[in-house]
Amino acid sequence: MARNKSKGTRLKVFSGREARLNRVIFMVLDAKKLVTSYDMFLETRRIKGFRHTKYSSVDRRMKALQQQHWITRKGTRRTQPGSDSPLYELSSQGQTAIEIDKVNMNDFLKNAKEDLLLELRTVLSSFRES
Repeated sequence: MARNKSKGTRLKVFSGREARLNRVIFMVLDAKKLVTSYDMFLETRRIKGFRHTKYSSVDRRMKALQQQHWITRKGTRRTQPGSDSPLYELSSQGQTAIEIDKVNMNDFLKNAKEDLLLELRTVLSSFRES
């Protein structure tokens, strides 16, 4: 079952009404790499607490996450009825969101070595300047 709460920094993509389904989609995409919307629906239905999730909800959420650049389209795959279905993968923004969600920044600041703190400070200052 997917986590309900973040262990790390609270991100907007993992908060609100769609947070639970977003977390499951990210988790499946992180494990499977390339997935169609229907494959995501089948994987979601296997997870406890999401057995009654409808295909339209999963498909709508996948399209919304793609528009927000959390996931990207990576080609198409021919379905059995004969149409093409887009393949989705986790974008670098989505992969970073998963990592930020797993790390508690307070623990990081307390326990990280000096070189990691310097590297994080450099990245944050370059982001702030741009």
